[in-house]
Amino acid sequence: LILMDLGTATTIEVVDRGSTYLGGCIIPGVRTSLDALTSRAAQLPGIRLDRPGRVIGKNTVDCMRSGIMYGTAAMLDGIIDRIRGEFPGKELHIVATGGSAPFIVKFCRNKILYDKTLLMKGLWAIYKRNQ
Repeated sequence: LILMDLGTATTIEVVDRGSTYLGGCIIPGVRTSLDALTSRAAQLPGIRLDRPGRVIGKNTVDCMRSGIMYGTAAMLDGIIDRIRGEFPGKELHIVATGGSAPFIVKFCRNKILYDKTLLMKGLWAIYKRNQ
């Protein structure tokens, strides 16, 4: 399983069939990257994470939106492909959660299941186990 949490940071975790944590990656989150870009480049405005019309933008806002949305999706696809390379012949399921996930995973080329309530499900499972 590859689990991605797209929040303030984007964390990617890999877990095997026996629920053993194998490791992962930590990357600046989508909004964190966007905030850094707009705060450090004086001429770039703040933007919303809306669907870009196309990959090649025609104005500054469209170019920024395309870059952050498609760029993040391409980065995730690239990391997923590299993780797959470490597990040749194994079927890997990919799950995403977090505040930025619904904006980004639809642009990824890999099949990614978005689960909005994954954290709550995990906390509930921990609670039930400790009852």
